[in-house]
Amino acid sequence: MKQVYIFNPQNDLALATGGINYVAPPFAMHMAHDLAVLPAFLAEPGSLLITDSDLDAEWLEYLNTTFGLDVHAIKRSQLRQLANCRIMPWGWSLDLRRRLIKWGAANDCLPSKEQVNHLRGLSHRRVSILIHMRLKELLGRQLCPMPVELAVADDVLDFVRQHRKCFIKTPWSNSGRGIYHTINGASPELEQWCLGALKRQGSLLCEQALDNIMDLGVEFYCENGKTIARGYSLFSTDSHSQYDHGIVAEEKELKARITALYPNFDEVVAALTQVLNELIAPHYEGWLGVDMLLYNAQCIKHNAQFSNSTLGTGINPCVELNLRPTMGAITSVIGNKMLVSGTTSVFRIEQRSTANKPWPQSKEAVIKNGHLISGTLQLTPPNPTALYRAVLDYKED
Repeated sequence: MKQVYIFNPQNDLALATGGINYVAPPFAMHMAHDLAVLPAFLAEPGSLLITDSDLDAEWLEYLNTTFGLDVHAIKRSQLRQLANCRIMPWGWSLDLRRRLIKWGAANDCLPSKEQVNHLRGLSHRRVSILIHMRLKELLGRQLCPMPVELAVADDVLDFVRQHRKCFIKTPWSNSGRGIYHTINGASPELEQWCLGALKRQGSLLCEQALDNIMDLGVEFYCENGKTIARGYSLFSTDSHSQYDHGIVAEEKELKARITALYPNFDEVVAALTQVLNELIAPHYEGWLGVDMLLYNAQCIKHNAQFSNSTLGTGINPCVELNLRPTMGAITSVIGNKMLVSGTTSVFRIEQRSTANKPWPQSKEAVIKNGHLISGTLQLTPPNPTALYRAVLDYKED
């Protein structure tokens, strides 16, 4: 079955409203346009990518020739000519379903409204609590302090007063948006933020802040009711908990870095795979990512149940479930396909305020036999009007 990809990062924002007609903010529309080719790096050979940009189509052919991809561009109007295809978006929402129907997608290529609503429910952050609880049953121990869901502002503020350093999260959000990081307890600003968020989305997820050692993710793929772990990702976030950059390397290198700090990692991934088989795989097909973190368990009172043997390292096995592809999925595939064994690069999304502002200077990329061996490779088209671009920086030893 032909797979058809579309990059719609505004989808996570559409999930928060739950409506069938969603108008994305300008930054999300710019991102969707400028980074439209990104799904090509994780697409199966022979796949199609929806874009109405001729520059994107030309760039895809360059990527095909240079890196051995086999992904080709189609315009939205060409959806009418496709039947029995599988549409692979950057997340499902009622708004995306409406737009795809408008563009001519066949009904048998789309989930029903009921299925989309169910996927929205599975994208709610309370699912992370279910995952934590099921992992505790399977592993016989609790791996970290669990998040709690609260629906009253006073209860949220009491949680903050108790823990002071914590994260307050809206049920639906992405890339750090919808997250309030408290450092010194409650404040009038936090109270106003909570009241507004509760009015819009009905509840908030509250998590104790941990002494972070490493941000990581496991990239999964669901198909035919089964979940398979396809790779790992290491990444860093900024002060607003938004994605900053990812470390790109072969799968074995990334896993070695993780297991050096947390030797029981395979046990956690195996249990998490079982949980996803139970909760997600019966209802969803495609990429999904589970963000995790390793933390210093010695900084938590009564930490014996959380630490990993003598290292004193704990793991939060589900900071966030992303029911869609992630940047981590892209970096995990790139690390295995486009780098020479034993080398490392850095993946980042760069942004500029206007098209007149120059991009950061970088060394020209050197590519040999389909692999980056030095310099900075631009992964998205060199569009002079773009406000976003994706780059891969080779790290010298």
